[in-house]
Amino acid sequence: MHSINKKQIIIYGIVILVFAFFFLPFLIFGTDSIITIHDNLDSSLPVLKMFRDYNYFGKFDTPTNSFNGMSTLYMNFSNYSFHSLLFYIFSDFTAYTISYILSVLFGFISMYLLLKRILNLSSTVCIFSAVCYAVLPVIPNLGICVSTIPLIIYVFYYFAFINKNVFSWKILLILIYPFFSAFAFIGIFLLGFWLLGLIYFLLKNKQFHINLFIGYILLCIGYIIVDLKLFYIMFVLQTPLNRGIFSISTDISIFLKSFYNYGINGFYHAASFQKMVILPVGLIMTIFFLIRFLINVKNESRNLLYNIKNELAKTCKNIKLLFILGFIILFFTFIAALYDSGFLSIFLSKIIPILNGFHFGRVWVFNRILWYLIFSLCLQLILNIQNNTIKINIGNINKTIKFSAVFTGFCVSILFFFQIIYILITPVYYSEHIKTWYNEIIIKTGIANRFKLKNDFSGNISYKEFFALEFFESIKNDISYSNEKVAAFGYHPSVLMYNGFNCIDGYNNAYPLSYMQKFRTLIAPELEINEWAREYYDGWGGRMYLFSSEIFYAPTRNKNTSPVKLNIDMDVFINDFNGKYILSRAEILNSNDLGLNLHKIYYCDESIYTIYLYYTL
Repeated sequence: MHSINKKQIIIYGIVILVFAFFFLPFLIFGTDSIITIHDNLDSSLPVLKMFRDYNYFGKFDTPTNSFNGMSTLYMNFSNYSFHSLLFYIFSDFTAYTISYILSVLFGFISMYLLLKRILNLSSTVCIFSAVCYAVLPVIPNLGICVSTIPLIIYVFYYFAFINKNVFSWKILLILIYPFFSAFAFIGIFLLGFWLLGLIYFLLKNKQFHINLFIGYILLCIGYIIVDLKLFYIMFVLQTPLNRGIFSISTDISIFLKSFYNYGINGFYHAASFQKMVILPVGLIMTIFFLIRFLINVKNESRNLLYNIKNELAKTCKNIKLLFILGFIILFFTFIAALYDSGFLSIFLSKIIPILNGFHFGRVWVFNRILWYLIFSLCLQLILNIQNNTIKINIGNINKTIKFSAVFTGFCVSILFFFQIIYILITPVYYSEHIKTWYNEIIIKTGIANRFKLKNDFSGNISYKEFFALEFFESIKNDISYSNEKVAAFGYHPSVLMYNGFNCIDGYNNAYPLSYMQKFRTLIAPELEINEWAREYYDGWGGRMYLFSSEIFYAPTRNKNTSPVKLNIDMDVFINDFNGKYILSRAEILNSNDLGLNLHKIYYCDESIYTIYLYYTL
């Protein structure tokens, strides 16, 4: 049994401290944690809670308590995945916490396996890079899906190059993988890349690679089972969805802007944090090795083609891989920018109409893995220069510099330190742990006032504050609520959905186009005078909200909201949606004209909401 040395203790200690930074806010502060609302609390989580509350998980096609009784088929945030299962077994915040912790741990294990088993890098580099990758922020309902991408890459490599073409029963285990993945976000790309690999080995070996072939079939079966509702809608019902009318216009300026953003900043749904450390280091090392390669080619005495082949043969695999990965990143970035700018999406919608609405630009998510492979290679290349020497001859200066193991180890540690701190202290979507720590330890304890530190965190809303369970429960009890149709005005309808109201409005990124058009008739008066809302809704329709140019739906602690006008078609609200209540964050100036009656104003010091409850006769 190997003993653990001092260096290993330090490395393991760092890993534990980093994970503790991200895990403990959920475990210590619970629902007081500041959680990202955008594409998270405003969308997927209330749907998953509704499925648990009303036992919808086992029901394939049944009306739900939302969107005017819309079928479970179109509640795309809930499928038969492991993530959804967690919300069926546990309460919502507990499931959210478990899902997050597992996504980090799965990310660490997956990336470590990829780096250690395929690239055969040093354990230190593997651990450092895997930690950085694991704690990267990602949209929570896809956290496990994204974190396990390195694992499926390792599985493909194992059966393609290690297990060779001898059948192995282990390939049957791959059927489990789709339950931790998502077809629309990742699966469609994985199946495409896997198929390309299968074709490559078929052409190379003139026969099917049995394990890869069986694995591909099992992946297809797994994804069909997990997203059975999606495939049923696509191939059986063939229901036109709102995503099919995405506003598309070709624009070269959008292409250039997107290419820059994807390449430099990444994308917030699955941030990669390459800008400050990884990109500069990778670029410097790539340029250095490229210049050295070209110099060596030039110094060869044979013809150019022979010199290039000879130099490539002498170049170590890690340097060659560094170039290859950089090229793939550029290619994926190009594809994503091409899709965003409309050029690719229009082309694909014509040649593959059934996939119209799929976001093929999401291939950028694979850059997230590639950046950390590059980071790992750079760290390993730095470690590899130990005991090497450089001779400096400038004028009268003749000096030989030898790189010791201590020096190279220090450089690697510093780069890891800078990268992990960059990730830790940067508050972005889906990574607001630093805000929670600051809010709970610095502001609430009074330290901020004592030392005159920043104490205005009014824009940061906690999980508990956003959903305000007790506050809305008191409203339901006061009106003896019995599942009447409601709508929210001036805040996210997901708040009402979470609290058990039967909402006609809300967030749904893939639902029947007919309902989108029906809801449009309700908000048509506002869309006629609000250009932003008209373009936003007609270009997608994912947010079925009662829009207003006077009040925005983003949460705020400001309770002194001025009276505003509500521009909706009340005949549609009453007759087409059977609407009963409108719970507004502001007084509605034209309530009499709309035929709305104010029942009561609800206010609570502990709540961020002041609710004006209106009803129809």
